[in-house]
Amino acid sequence: MTVYKRQEVQTLLKSVERGETSPVYLLFGERYLCQEIVNELVCRLLPDEASRLNSLKAIDGDQEEVGATINMLKTYSLFGGRQVFRVMDSQILYSKVVAGALWDKARKAWGGKEPKKAFRYLAQMLALGDLAPADWEKEEMAACAPGRWQELFGFAKPDDLGWVQEACAAGENIGAASTPKSDGAELLMAALEAGIPAGNTLILIAEAADKRKKLFKYLEKKCVVVDLSVDTGASSAARKDQEGLLKDIVQQSLSRFGKKMEPRAVVVLLERVGFHPVAVAMEAEKLALSVGEAETVTMDDLNGMVGRTREEALYELNEAFGNHDLAASLTITGRLRENGVHPLIVVAGLRNFLRKLLLVRAIIEQPGSAYSEGISYAAFQKGILPQLQEALGPQQKVLAGHPFAVYKSFQQGERFTLTALKKGRAGLLEAEYRLKGSGLPEYLVLDDFLFSALQTPERKRQGGMTG
Repeated sequence: MTVYKRQEVQTLLKSVERGETSPVYLLFGERYLCQEIVNELVCRLLPDEASRLNSLKAIDGDQEEVGATINMLKTYSLFGGRQVFRVMDSQILYSKVVAGALWDKARKAWGGKEPKKAFRYLAQMLALGDLAPADWEKEEMAACAPGRWQELFGFAKPDDLGWVQEACAAGENIGAASTPKSDGAELLMAALEAGIPAGNTLILIAEAADKRKKLFKYLEKKCVVVDLSVDTGASSAARKDQEGLLKDIVQQSLSRFGKKMEPRAVVVLLERVGFHPVAVAMEAEKLALSVGEAETVTMDDLNGMVGRTREEALYELNEAFGNHDLAASLTITGRLRENGVHPLIVVAGLRNFLRKLLLVRAIIEQPGSAYSEGISYAAFQKGILPQLQEALGPQQKVLAGHPFAVYKSFQQGERFTLTALKKGRAGLLEAEYRLKGSGLPEYLVLDDFLFSALQTPERKRQGGMTG
């Protein structure tokens, strides 16, 4: 039928109101937008709120058996009328961009004594490389070259592969394998070609979709695809795209309360929150509620609710984390929670900080590095820093800025190993996924990350490694 961009969503919704419906809707891209728009789509497909409870079938893509979903799609409703099957986090159009996240989930599930779940994630990841769990040993995946691994899965080959063969064997023994996604795509296209009941509608929601896949091209031609992706790069065009989306979210969130915001306050709000659509929506709603009967949110209102104090607290959190101080880190996140700072903002700050620590630690461990642990600031400023800047070049941002700030970064880098920092980044990615979709208390997810990252035995101390 057609592909809609996010700016065209209202056109799509109006066509649904007129009764112009499709058997399948694919929504992919920014998660917040997908959730918001799918709710509006469902309300138009099932306008009667009472019947919506029985006519809407919500399916978790992480737990989905694609064959079972297609069987339901082909079945007539017992009560008559429309049936809507909504698959959140659908994996039927997965591509290699999510392979790394699947690997992290599999490893975490295996460590948490959940072999069935670990096997399912592994099977999904292997399928992205056109492999099955049985191919692990046949293809000698544990011994495959890093370049081959990167080609298959789109991320760097991990070091810890010893558990995978056991997980695959355990999964096969307990019968945890689900319908391969490639087979699921063929099943869906066959069902649509054969014809499904006119009142049945399937909605697929995913953060990513491979446009090269046969199913995507089929849905693009014969059903409805809604592209809600946002350019997350750092180019001027990408920043303009992000800013436009966030301004729309602010306007829509405020309009629900009959409010608007001073233009300059909108700019400052977006600067302070960053590109976090969920957090921007929540901050806008808090501001709308805080101004009472006033119709306009002003700069004073903004400074009162979303002030610079959050930036100071985020800086303090980085300091506490860099000092490997768990107690202080938990205290500061508690303060941020009390001030209504969304955890995704905290995650963004920690992500940048961990990236800096990784660069610093890599410089420290570089063969022949002039830096030695425990060096004084004076020796670092006068001798080591100029040598590092000459050797590595001005493009190394971690060596720029005030010499004492750079020195502090190296002191913090001494407290972690490369392994611990890599695990910390993987753990932070997992925390971000859980914040976006698990339904767990948000700051519980953040606290769990801090415990796992700062209680690890792989911490660098004077004289070597502990544990």
